[in-house]
Parts: sequence; C-alpha cells; structure tokens
Amino acid sequence: MLELPKVSEDHLTALSTYAPRVSAFTPLRYRDFRLLWTGLVIANIGSWMQFVALGYLVDRLTKEPLYLGILAASQAVPRLLFALVGGTIADRVDRRRVLVLTNLLLMGSATALAVLTATGLIQVWQIMVLAAVNSLAMSFDMPARHSMLPELVGENQLLSAVGLSALAYNGAGIFGPSLGGVIIAAVGEAGCFALNAVSYIGVLLAVMRMRIPPSRAAGHLTVSQDVREGLRLLFENRRLLLLLGAVWSLSFFGRPYVQMMPAFAREVLMVDARGLGVLQAAAGMGTIASVLLLARLSAGRGIGAILGFAMLAFGALVTIFGLTRWFWLALGLLVLIGAAQALALASANTLIQLAAPPFARGRMMGFYSMMTFGGFALGSLPVGAAAGAVGVGPALSAGGALVITIAIAILPQLRRIE
Repeated sequence: MLELPKVSEDHLTALSTYAPRVSAFTPLRYRDFRLLWTGLVIANIGSWMQFVALGYLVDRLTKEPLYLGILAASQAVPRLLFALVGGTIADRVDRRRVLVLTNLLLMGSATALAVLTATGLIQVWQIMVLAAVNSLAMSFDMPARHSMLPELVGENQLLSAVGLSALAYNGAGIFGPSLGGVIIAAVGEAGCFALNAVSYIGVLLAVMRMRIPPSRAAGHLTVSQDVREGLRLLFENRRLLLLLGAVWSLSFFGRPYVQMMPAFAREVLMVDARGLGVLQAAAGMGTIASVLLLARLSAGRGIGAILGFAMLAFGALVTIFGLTRWFWLALGLLVLIGAAQALALASANTLIQLAAPPFARGRMMGFYSMMTFGGFALGSLPVGAAAGAVGVGPALSAGGALVITIAIAILPQLRRIE
C-alpha cells in the first residue's frame, strides 16, 4: 500500500494562513520556496557568468559563429535524450536528493573549466564535452525543481511561483552577464568559471535545509514503464501537445539570439566583452516587468491568450533586433524581448503543470525542459550555420519571422485555454 507523505508543520502553517489575494512575491512567504529561490538566485548569477564566458571563449578561440551553434548543439543532445528520464526520476525519488547530486556535478564541471582555462590547456572539444555534462545534469535538475513548486506553494499560487522562478534565472541575468564581462576583461574566462563553481554552494545549503517530506512513487513500475506512461499521457492530451509545441517553436526559432550574442556583439554592434555583458543582462531586466505583470493575472484564466500574444510579440521583437545596427536600440529591444519571453514561458509552464496529473508532473516538466532548452540549443545550430552564410542579423530575423507565423496560426487555439 502506498503511504502518503506527511506534510511538514511549516508547510501546513503556510497553507492555513494563505490569503486569497496573490501578489508577485506572495510565494516567498513559504519557507521552503524562499530557501530554494534564494539559493537559485545566487547560483544563477554564477551560471550566467559562465554562459557569457563560454560563448566568449569559443568565439575567441574560433572566430566562427558556427562553433557557437555547435556549442549549443552539444548542450541540446543530452537534454533531448535524458530530460524525460530526468522527469521520470523526479516522479519516483526524493527530489531534494536529485537537486543535491545535480548541483554537485555542475560544481565539478565548472571547476574543471576553471582549471583548464587558467592553465592554458583548454581546447574547443573540451568545452563541448563539459557543456554536454552540464546539460546532462540539468536534464535531471530542472524537472525535479519545477515539479516541486506545487508542493511548496499550492496550485493557486503556481503562476506567481513560476514567475519568481523565471526571475531567479533571468533576473540574475541582469547582474551575471555584466559581472562576467567585467571579470573576463580583468582576469579572463577562468575567473567566471571559478566563481560559478563557488555559487552552487548556495543551492546545496538551501536544499539541505528544506523541510518538505520526500516525494516517492509507489514503485510498482520500472523506469522504462514510467517513461512509456509519460509518453502515453502526453499524446492523449491535445492541450499538452499544443502547449509544448508552442514552447518548442519559440525556443527553436526565436531563442537562439542568446547563443549568437557574442558573434552579434562583435560583428554587428562592434563592442567588447563589457558591451557583451550589458547586452546579455538587458533581457533579464525585462523579466522583472513580466513578473509584476503576471502577478496581476488570475491563476487560471486567460493564461493561454497571454502565451499566444507574448509569443507573437517575442517573434516581432527578435525580427527587429536582427535588423538593428545601433547598440542602444539593441539594448532596448533586448529588454522587451526578455519580458515577452518570460511571459510566454511562465504561462506555458503553469498551464502544463495544471494540465498534468500530479503523479506525472515530473515527466511533463521533463518534456518542457526538452522543448525549452533542447529546442533553443538545437535551434542554435542551423541559425549559426545561416549566420555564417548570410550574416548573424538576417539569420536571427528569419527565426523571429517564423515565430510570428506559428504564433498567428495557433493563437485561436491558445485563446480558448483558460
């Protein structure tokens, strides 16, 4: 017989004191969510520093946009292959234990990058391998973390919690890239990698202090059977297919602008590492506005329309961004791009979790991970190839135009989702 987990005393207290009105920061009243969120802010600043340093290092070593696409592809393959397995594990075992193991692996990878770069032994193939290791770890980390959110705050505050999680990632993108650009200019890429390794201590301490009970499945199915069950649940639910298709389209065709930023900054805007850091930070600024807007929305009504219109705006903004040649205009466009992207992904994340059965949320978040990061990373390869042929700007604009086309096609269906 399956024994239902006991809810911690702190969690019951938070639930009993829930007020119907939800603000942008209401989920932070929950102790365990607050711990997780704080740890993520610290770690994500380091992750953004490493992201900028990796792109800058590959671009410096190769001077070819195609290699930025290859870097993204090396990150895409593990996510596409293992995200569903990671989601299945999240439905079967203690999610906190998963987070501890994944963050230890991410810390080790960042340390290896720091040592190899500082000693001058770093090569492009090593960067690709370690980037793939990071992606493998995130294939297990992301489904466990996102599927944990309803347990931490309750479904009625899920939209705000997802928005705050986006803020922890993209908001850290305000400081991480700028700081990364300064550190690259001062001491080189190795400094970014070393600081990122240290930043994971924040997540580890936060996760180990959380008091929610372990989440375990009944255990009557094997991992492969759970994977097949997740696939069956997905293909039987047309709403989930539509939402994941929207996320894939946005990520594959539109989001490669992030990966191409080093080449765009160097070739089109002609700025150095500091300028690149500012550009990477701009999208994170837009996330703050999106979180405040999300807090004004009802937790279950009209979110499909928000997803559709945010996707349409995102495609239009990326199209214009690819055509610009002025740094300050590009900076302003990136702020708006970040806001539209955060609105679209937070809306999709919330709708997918609400549409998924509670016992399969980890697997649905595995699919979401495949669509978001896998789509973005895999889409960067053809965009990188196109950038080498026609230029970075036109390649990005073409992707944005495809997002617009798809958004117009599926908007009527998304508007019917409340």
